Formats: sequence, C-alpha cells, structure tokens
Amino acid sequence: MIGNSDGKPQAPLRACLLIGGRSSRMGRPKHLICGKNGRTWVENTVSLLRPFTRDIVLSGGGDVPESLASLTRLPDVKGVQGPLTGILAAMRWKPDACWLLLACDMPNITPEALQWLVASRNPDSWGTVPRLQKDGFVEPLLALYEPRARDYFEQFCESGILRISMVARQPYIATPVIPKSLCGAWRNINTPDELSRSLLLK
Repeated sequence: MIGNSDGKPQAPLRACLLIGGRSSRMGRPKHLICGKNGRTWVENTVSLLRPFTRDIVLSGGGDVPESLASLTRLPDVKGVQGPLTGILAAMRWKPDACWLLLACDMPNITPEALQWLVASRNPDSWGTVPRLQKDGFVEPLLALYEPRARDYFEQFCESGILRISMVARQPYIATPVIPKSLCGAWRNINTPDELSRSLLLK
C-alpha cells in the first residue's frame, strides 16, 4: 500500500474491465469494435489504464485480441448476472485492492477523466460513483471502489439486487458531479445507430 496526503495507507489501485455483456443491441461484441486507430475498444481502454496501474484484469467471457492474451481473465461469479458479477469477482480475487471498474462500451474515455476519478480517492470514502448532473443518474461503470465497498456488493448479492448503481445510495460512497469538460468519457455506446452518430461527431 502507498500513503496518501494524510499519512494513512491507500489500497493499491487495480482496474477491472467488463467485457462479458451480450451486446445484443449492438449485434456484435462491443469490446472488439475497432476505433479510428485500428485497435479495438478493449485494447484502447487497456492502453489508457496502463499509466495509472499495471494491474488490469478482464472480467467475462469472449475473445480478446492477441495483444491482451497475457491479461488475467476473471470468471463470472456463479449465480450472479450483469456488472455485479464482475466487481464481485474482482473484489473476491484481490480484496485488498481499490478497483477502477470500467465498461467496455465507453470508447471516449480520456486520461484526464481517469486522472479526475483517481484523484477523488479519500481516506473517509469507500468509493466514487460519479454523476453527470447534480440531480442526474450515477455512473457506476466508470467508477472507483475501495476495499470496504465489497461489503455493499456482497449484501446486494445475498439480497438478489443486480443493479450496482444502488451502491451510490450507501453511506461513505461519494457521488461528485463530473466536470463538463470530462462528461464525454462517461458516454456509452450500445447500438449501431449510436456508433454511427458518435463517428460523425468526431
């Protein structure tokens, strides 16, 4: 563990990238869609994460590019569906880590957005689940979870709650508003139409 500004130990930072979704609306695996640079979304996201942590895992089944074959793959937690299985798998595997949790369908993530999220770490916080607007929805799939947040996710699992956004309602979870200049990083793309429109905006 490393120290923070208050001299208290911080959990080591790791990243978990979710690639196990069915991508039914897109019609093909979203993590394998190629960006303008010719690399897949999953490759681009891993590349963005590496300056922040070398400890990156992929959660979920499916093929991955050969360039990522050496990354650790975490199997789904039995009996659990959706993103909850990914964060639970990660936190059970390395319970002493602070986890950056990312969806595979956010191709506009930037280093600045990741830096802002990582800088949100606070000794009194169990995690950061950002929101686009003050009264808007929270964004749990580009978020940060400290080791103690595992208690919440284990409770969800026991209660059959699959919506991990519910974690934002728990004590000690920060829900800061994302700076306007960074909001685009939290935009996910689910359909071919959304993909086409995102390409036109670039």
